[in-house]
Amino acid sequence: MEFLLVKTSAGKWTFPKGRHNPTLSASQSAAREAWEEAGAKGRIAEKHFGSYLDTKRALGHDARTREIRILTYLLEVHRTVVPEENGRQPTWFTPRDAKKRLAEGRDSLYGRQIAKIVDSAVEHLTVPKRGRVPAFLYAYDRRLAPAR
Repeated sequence: MEFLLVKTSAGKWTFPKGRHNPTLSASQSAAREAWEEAGAKGRIAEKHFGSYLDTKRALGHDARTREIRILTYLLEVHRTVVPEENGRQPTWFTPRDAKKRLAEGRDSLYGRQIAKIVDSAVEHLTVPKRGRVPAFLYAYDRRLAPAR
């Protein structure tokens, strides 16, 4: 089992994610972000299985950040190509290495939350199911969360 991560413009590893496109369902928006940022196509779950908080730089030239809630979706990757967005460096990681990379450059509160999402995904993927096992990649729908 592996997770496909991409680099942000700030140099942090993250899951492909983006804003919800109002003309698409939340899962379709997540699948579109996986394609644009990681070049990943496949079958995405209709419902999110969890969420976590992270931070994002505010628009403009200051160093302020805001807190965002990210909904998580499982995506079974059928193929990958060079992504549309430059500089993302899509890379596959084992669950252990993904948690390590995702914690780098994040406050420990956010690092712990994202590690729990990786653990939850592993749990979802190892539960015996009929048919194909659904995933190896996450795509996210970003929502604003109240600031603390």
